Amino acid sequence: MTDESPAGDGDSVPGGTTDSPDKPEEKMGLAFYATLALIGILVLMIVVVNYPAARANAGREMTKTNWTLQSYTDSTGVHIPIRSRTGITALFDREGHLSGNAGCNWYGGTYQTRDYRITISGTSSTEMFCQEPGVMEQESAFLASLSKVSAFRVSESSLNFYDAAGKIVLVFIPA
Repeated sequence: MTDESPAGDGDSVPGGTTDSPDKPEEKMGLAFYATLALIGILVLMIVVVNYPAARANAGREMTKTNWTLQSYTDSTGVHIPIRSRTGITALFDREGHLSGNAGCNWYGGTYQTRDYRITISGTSSTEMFCQEPGVMEQESAFLASLSKVSAFRVSESSLNFYDAAGKIVLVFIPA
C-alpha cells in the first residue's frame, strides 16, 4: 500500500491547477474594464469641471486668514528668510484692500485678483525709523517685492506670490 491517493475532483494535479467543477476560473471581462474606465473618466471630469471654480475663488481664499511673511526675494534675486521678531504681516480684505506691518512701518494698498493673477497698487507706508540693524533693509526689500507681484497661489498652509517671470518673490504662512 502506498501513501498516494488517486487524483480526484478538487485535488491538485501536476502543474498546480485544480480540476474543481464548482470553482470556475475568474476572469476580468470587458464589463470590469469598462466600469473602471467610466470611474476614471468621472473622476477626471470632476477635477476639470471644478478647476475654473477654484481659480475664480482663489482671491477670496487669501482673505480667510491673516498672513505672516516667511521669506522674500532680495534685489539680487536671492530668496531670504525674514529676520526673527520683525513680524511682517499681510491682511487682504474682501473689498480689495491690503494692509499690514512691513517689519517697522505699517503699510496699505489695494489689490485686484483674476484667477491666479493679482495686481497690487496704491501702496503707502508710515515713515518711522527702526534702529535694529537690517530691519529697514528688509522692509525696503519686502515693499519692493510686493510691487513686483503679478501672480499668486494660495493653500491652507501658504500664500506664494510670483513676479511676471514666474519666479517666487514672497512666501507667507498663516499667522
